[in-house]
Amino acid sequence: MAKDPDALMADLGERMVQVEEELPELSAAFVQMDQACYVEGELERKYKELIGLGIAVAVRCEYCMCIHVKQALNEGANREEIMEAAAIGVAFGGSPAMAYMSTMVTAALDAFED
Repeated sequence: MAKDPDALMADLGERMVQVEEELPELSAAFVQMDQACYVEGELERKYKELIGLGIAVAVRCEYCMCIHVKQALNEGANREEIMEAAAIGVAFGGSPAMAYMSTMVTAALDAFED
C-alpha cells in the first residue's frame, strides 16, 4: 500500500526545517538551487515539474514524486500528462519504478487532484 502523500509532505516539511536549523548554509544553497531550476524560461514550469516527476520515479524518491505531482497539478498539468511523465521514469527505472508509479504517483494524484 502506498504511503499517504499528505503525511509524506508534512514529514518532509518538518524535517527540512530541522535541517535548516542545523545546517543553514546547506539548506539555503539547496533552496536557491532548487528555485533556480524551476524558474520559467524556454521551458514552462509545468514541463519542468513533469521532468522532475519522471526523474523522481526513476530514482524512487517518494517525497519528490509527491512534490512534483502536486506542483505539476498547480501548474495546470492533467492526470494523463502526469502519468505519461511518470512512465518515462519507468523506462529508466525498470520494475521498481513501475511499482512506485503504480502506487505513489497514483496515490499523490488521488490526494492532490481537485
